[in-house]
Amino acid sequence: MNRTNIQLFLIFLLMAVVFYFGFVYEKKADWRGIIVKQEPIQKVTKNKIPFKYKKFFITPLADYSITGVVISTKRYFFDSVSSISPIDVALAWKKMSMADVLNEMKFKHRRRCLLYAPKKDYWPILEKDIRTSLSNNHCIPANKNVKKKLFKIKQYDVVTLKGMLVSAEKPGMLPWTSSLSRSDGPGWGELVGCEIIYVTDVEILERK
Repeated sequence: MNRTNIQLFLIFLLMAVVFYFGFVYEKKADWRGIIVKQEPIQKVTKNKIPFKYKKFFITPLADYSITGVVISTKRYFFDSVSSISPIDVALAWKKMSMADVLNEMKFKHRRRCLLYAPKKDYWPILEKDIRTSLSNNHCIPANKNVKKKLFKIKQYDVVTLKGMLVSAEKPGMLPWTSSLSRSDGPGWGELVGCEIIYVTDVEILERK
């Protein structure tokens, strides 16, 4: 086998591996039961004074802490807020943190929204229970260390994100404002009432 053929073979092999792990291989949760029982904790913040963050002004809306199973993460590079929020982390708790439920669902990030659907022709649990125990979190890291921890998060980790729900704005852009409820999305396959979290701490509690 000459050098050109070897190079072509290696390229083909690499493409096959990428295709398999990108489109065929599907990781499954390896636990049973409800792995995260507590709901997110939201409290009235004492300090609502806006502060400067890069080219944006950040207004605190509520103190916030959320623990959940990581459904998926999505990196952003080119949208209007990617300079302050480079990653979304979708988390699930209560019934949605059951492996038997997650393994029957499929998820996709699109334009900062989280789309969800059953893999078969029925929902594994009531759709309203899915929507109210599922959150797509637009993460604004408070510093480089927090950003590094966010980028290390993997699917099916159990993590806690702490910080504040916020609104972000800059001249020429409408305010980008967090949801303050876990049940304000439209439902039936699309979660758009997302939380915008100024993240001050990340803790990976379990790694699957």
